[in-house]
Amino acid sequence: MLPRKIELKGLSPDQIDRLLPEGLISLCWRGSVAHGMYLPKSDADSIDDKDVMGIYVGPLEHYLGFGRKDVYEQWEGEWDCVFYELRKFIGLLLNCNPNVLSLLWLKPNGIIYENELGARLRENRSLFVTKKAYHSFSGYAHAQFKKMISFNQEAQALMQRLEDQLISFGIDPESCDAGSSLRTVDGQPFVGATTDMMEVVKQYRGERRRYYSGGYMGQKRRELVRRVGYDAKNAAHLIRLLRMGIEFLTEGTLHVERADAPELLDIKRGAWPLEKVKSEAERLFQLSQEAYVRSALPPEPDCGQAERLCVELISAYHMLSSKRV
Repeated sequence: MLPRKIELKGLSPDQIDRLLPEGLISLCWRGSVAHGMYLPKSDADSIDDKDVMGIYVGPLEHYLGFGRKDVYEQWEGEWDCVFYELRKFIGLLLNCNPNVLSLLWLKPNGIIYENELGARLRENRSLFVTKKAYHSFSGYAHAQFKKMISFNQEAQALMQRLEDQLISFGIDPESCDAGSSLRTVDGQPFVGATTDMMEVVKQYRGERRRYYSGGYMGQKRRELVRRVGYDAKNAAHLIRLLRMGIEFLTEGTLHVERADAPELLDIKRGAWPLEKVKSEAERLFQLSQEAYVRSALPPEPDCGQAERLCVELISAYHMLSSKRV
């Protein structure tokens, strides 16, 4: 059961075939595109990839044999793709994971491909509307808040000192991601590193993971962090997550494409001082707690009903008998 032809602008049919898993039932925009906050590469402040998320049904061996990998991450140029096996995806939905929950509330322009099984999953989204969203959205937001405030002036000075040391050794700091091969500042492979050099590289890699959101941050984003004194993209995520969580607890729906996108883009570009971001975040944390207390949503999902839906969808894909479902 292969999907109809899918087009992803900038990718060839062969590249798309390599990216997409067998059994795909849904492929959607996520991240900045889904939220209406994408800045194209032509924008001077652009630090965005094109993020998509897909759901697939695994082969029968995944369910009847020894199992298979249930999450795949793929990259192709600026395309950042993640794919979840259906059973794994539903498990995340039951915990109100903000990243996957959003896919069920996308507008048509957020859906790249969807077959009848993907549509049935979306039609049953009410199964996953519970107060557990408070813990998941607030938990993610707390993690973002902690990362954002950790990059203070002392941390900035440390990172600058380490980068200056690397450059003095002839090592390009951009080549210091974990697992990368060291390069010189001229782009050539670096050879002849001494013990002292490698100690600086090790320390820089550790601090980079600590302050630069896992170490994956591109150069433009790091320059923005240095300029404004905090991770502005991280701050925009923080404010968006809290607002979406409050809306969900109050209304039982997710507003994925953001009406407040212009304001969130201002935050993302670093237009808000850190103290304003912190003040707004603290206000929203309080409102989130109040929304949780007042929320009329059920406290827990009906796991039995969700399991039946999962079995029905997998059985339908593999054309299995559903008499016992």
